[in-house]
Amino acid sequence: MSDSSVKHYQDALRYISKYLVQKEKLKKSVYEIQDIGELEVIRSYLYSDADFVALDKRGHQMYSAGFNNYYKFACGEGFTNIHKQIELLDTQVPVATRTTYTSTSWRRSSIIKIQSIESAGYQCEVNANHTTFTAKSSGQQYMEGHHILPMKIQDKFNSSLDVYANIICLCPICHRMLHYGIEYEKDSVLDKIYYDRADRLASSGLAIGKNDFKAMVI
Repeated sequence: MSDSSVKHYQDALRYISKYLVQKEKLKKSVYEIQDIGELEVIRSYLYSDADFVALDKRGHQMYSAGFNNYYKFACGEGFTNIHKQIELLDTQVPVATRTTYTSTSWRRSSIIKIQSIESAGYQCEVNANHTTFTAKSSGQQYMEGHHILPMKIQDKFNSSLDVYANIICLCPICHRMLHYGIEYEKDSVLDKIYYDRADRLASSGLAIGKNDFKAMVI
């Protein structure tokens, strides 16, 4: 990328930062955003804001181009196999301000989760052949408890989701896959979980059809 293009994009980001500060969406600049999800929220806001869209049009899409390039950078686009080049980003950074977050969540029992892992014999219930490492806390193979129907949808049910039938023992890879994997890769795993647990869920007041189950879980 030419130096002039870099300067145009930097100028665009500076202007966008000022614009968002005026709109009370940021404190100083887009660079204060440390989470991709937050960056996506800001991007959606900008592209739905009539004033910004008009400004961007007058600027021949320079502002959106600058933001899009920064978003790609933040997502790691172009970072593949650049082990040496990434050292160019090594620099001393001031300690960030400590922030306190307040959130509301449904209460859950760590006891039930531990008991569910124990009852599964510390084996991944998606595939018992999955192995991990020995956990210092239990002396057993490390596993994690996962709420099949996530607690965030508790308000859709009259019975608690924090019950034995709704907690499954998983290896860390399967656990992350269910949270962050693509739908295609999760599909067969969710089929297995549903057929294994549908009756138990119903006994716990959580009767649900397969299609509704997948829609809520995915």
